[in-house]
Amino acid sequence: MIPIQKTALLAVLSVLLIIPVRGQDSDNASAKASAGEKIFMRLANSQGKTCAECHYLLEPDTINWNPSAMDMGSRAGLYSEKGIAIYFTSPEGDLMKEAHKGYSISADEEKELIAYLSTLEDSPPMEAGHVRWRLIVFVGMFLFLILLGVEKRRLGKIPKTVRLMVRPLAWAVILVIMFQDAVGFNRSKNYEPVQPVKFSHSIHATDNQIDCQFCHSGVLKGKNAGIPPVSLCMNCHKHQNEGTRSGFFELRKVIQAAEDSIPIRWIRVHNLPDFSYFNHMQHFRVGGIECVTCHGEVENMHVIKQTEDLSMGWCIDCHDKTKVDFSNEYYKHYYPALLDSLQIGKLDSVMVSDIMGRECGVCHY
Repeated sequence: MIPIQKTALLAVLSVLLIIPVRGQDSDNASAKASAGEKIFMRLANSQGKTCAECHYLLEPDTINWNPSAMDMGSRAGLYSEKGIAIYFTSPEGDLMKEAHKGYSISADEEKELIAYLSTLEDSPPMEAGHVRWRLIVFVGMFLFLILLGVEKRRLGKIPKTVRLMVRPLAWAVILVIMFQDAVGFNRSKNYEPVQPVKFSHSIHATDNQIDCQFCHSGVLKGKNAGIPPVSLCMNCHKHQNEGTRSGFFELRKVIQAAEDSIPIRWIRVHNLPDFSYFNHMQHFRVGGIECVTCHGEVENMHVIKQTEDLSMGWCIDCHDKTKVDFSNEYYKHYYPALLDSLQIGKLDSVMVSDIMGRECGVCHY
């Protein structure tokens, strides 16, 4: 029994000794992270900009071309291994050299800064959205009607004429909101998600004059335009590894994805319901519809955004107003009677809606 009692006593003593040590380590880590946060918020370069001013903590409405604090936090393990001071003393790339000019940190500050970055979440939180006033008004009108009914039964002080005026008004507001929200259901106009890699169509399509079809070749041969694979990106970026506005950080994501053979998980912006059929080749190659008609001026966008609501009414309106180009052999082959009518002057034009552009089965089958 004695050896067992000694063993139990030693176990209890070891636990009692370990707990304070672990608590002390935790306190030290917390203190380091707290000190690192102060450095991140206050350390300024020669232009007076702090780390937090360039490496944002909340996801901005438009692209901030610097990596977020959370992006850097995801690399805290690498910084712990290789250090972070090198990015201040010997920054690589023209952009980083300019941005980090005048920065200086000590060895202790380096450890504290890494400790702070390691505490951050993987992705930045979004800015708080606007209050949904429509929902508040909608619920408020229902509550108002309930209170109006209660007041009528319990107090009855509101004049009958006032009651007859406000009750229909409240119901009108409710019905209008219900109608508008029902019509707008599943529509995503102005949808502008934050992508896993900061990619600018403006830089690629306008500044570098890369044709849309080079990356989205599906418009020439099929239903979907297609999202370019990482291997296509690497055709250019194996030679160009520093972005004109983002430096090395964003392109490292692309290069790493290529090395690991892992696709980039782009977020789709333009979505149609599953019960709707749309063929890019039919519209672009056969119909001659330009990308800008549906997608807006993508060549001027840093952040891709849905500019149209892509509703059925919007599509039908386009079919009603768009003339069929009979110089295209496709239409000559499939609609010879309409071509003859145009040639003899019986018709002055043929709209898309005249060639089954309003048939339900064309888009829904």
